[in-house]
Amino acid sequence: MTDRRGEVWWGPAPHKSSPSYRPWLVVSDGSTPFDDEEAIVLALTTRAHDAGIAVPHDSWVRGGSQRDAYVSPWYVTTMKHRDFDDLQGELDGDLVTEAVRELHEYVPRVAGQ
Repeated sequence: MTDRRGEVWWGPAPHKSSPSYRPWLVVSDGSTPFDDEEAIVLALTTRAHDAGIAVPHDSWVRGGSQRDAYVSPWYVTTMKHRDFDDLQGELDGDLVTEAVRELHEYVPRVAGQ
C-alpha cells in the first residue's frame, strides 16, 4: 500500500472512550519508514472548525461524501494499513498539498519558521 497519498480511508479513531471510526486522509507519499505497514494520516470530520479545511465536492476525484467534509490538519497520526476498513475515495492533489502545508503550521520543519 505504498504511495496512497490523497486516498481517504475509514479507520479507528484513537482517544475515544468507546470504539469509533472516522475517515482519514493519507498524506504520506511512500517515502516514510515502514511505508509498507503504515501511513501518515489527517482526520476528516463533518464539523466545521475555523482552522479546518473545507473539502469542496469537486475536490473528490474518486468517491465522495454525502455530507460536508473538512480536513483537520492538527489531528495527525500514523495508521497501520491493516486498520483501514473501507476506501471512501480520493481527494485532489491541490487539496492534499494545502492540508500538508497547514500541518506544517502546527509542526514547522524548522523551529521558529
